[in-house]
Amino acid sequence: MPDLHRPSPFIDLAAVEAWDAWFRWREQADLRDFSIEDTWRRVATALASAEPDGESATWRTRFMDALASWRLLPDERLLANAGTDRAMRRGGVLHASLNAAGFVSQGSATDASMDLAALTDCAALAVRALDNAALLAGTAAPHLRIGLVGVADALALLGLHYDSDPGRAQAVSMACALAEGCLRGDIMLAMVRGARQVEPRAANACAVLRGVAPDLLRDRTRHGARHTNLTAITSQPRLALLANDVADAIDPLRGERHAHVITASYGQRTILSSGYASNLLRSREDPALGEPENVATLPCAAQIAMRVALQPWIDEPITYPLLATKDLDDSQRLEARKLAEAHGLHPPVWREPLELLPM
Repeated sequence: MPDLHRPSPFIDLAAVEAWDAWFRWREQADLRDFSIEDTWRRVATALASAEPDGESATWRTRFMDALASWRLLPDERLLANAGTDRAMRRGGVLHASLNAAGFVSQGSATDASMDLAALTDCAALAVRALDNAALLAGTAAPHLRIGLVGVADALALLGLHYDSDPGRAQAVSMACALAEGCLRGDIMLAMVRGARQVEPRAANACAVLRGVAPDLLRDRTRHGARHTNLTAITSQPRLALLANDVADAIDPLRGERHAHVITASYGQRTILSSGYASNLLRSREDPALGEPENVATLPCAAQIAMRVALQPWIDEPITYPLLATKDLDDSQRLEARKLAEAHGLHPPVWREPLELLPM
């Protein structure tokens, strides 16, 4: 049966290197994944094998479409091991990330738009994909965590400033779509595979505060919950790099020609990249867009403000390290800690922008 999906070409050399180093299936010197399409097909086929026989082909197509459009980025272990002779380990947390930039229409700055309905649907699909992976691994009660990458890229493509009220409002709409989609996906699984919590009162109380539609609350009360605390924004640098070098999680962009040091079993390479949004904006040749903001031009407080805006829609605390700037001093760190404390966030910690990504 042919795969009816759009191709997913690489547009960044660093992404090619990331795929080859971490996610491409090879047995000794023998390549099994000749292209990124082979990787997507391998993972989609494996995930769909957990579905009933009469439905597996449909789900395989859905998984393939979401993967090949760079919208769904499943757990690193799934990308590396699903469909190979290397078994997934039982237990632990299974992550997936939705690439926010993949839901922005390919238009000019004046007519680009965000497909939030598609993001909601993809979040529900991510819940199913991870539940399938857990079933295949024989994990009875897995912990699933679904988040975002490429938020800063999406904002840049939409012509919005990262450190602005409109930019944060757009990011909040992405987080709302993520939360709603995860809830819908979990309800569907509870209906067909059984609930693990029959009275999800605490989760429903949180959903009320988020303004979730009453019909979803009724469905969750009726069918129960299969998973809890599904939404979590965590650092996923390898997945972000694979997706043509979008910004990790809700970080700002890193700027022109930033370095990635990619270490694999066969050696180490340093690759320079400007990132997905910058590459795409440059290809549009639209002078009205200008150069998008990046971590070197933004105050540290901008990252905390983004976390403050999104945290109410995310189940787990957003605690991964902030992206540091070269001129970050003690006074800025103290200001950041005070700002985080004032908004009930965990004390911030930092990581260097040119962080090594070891194998």
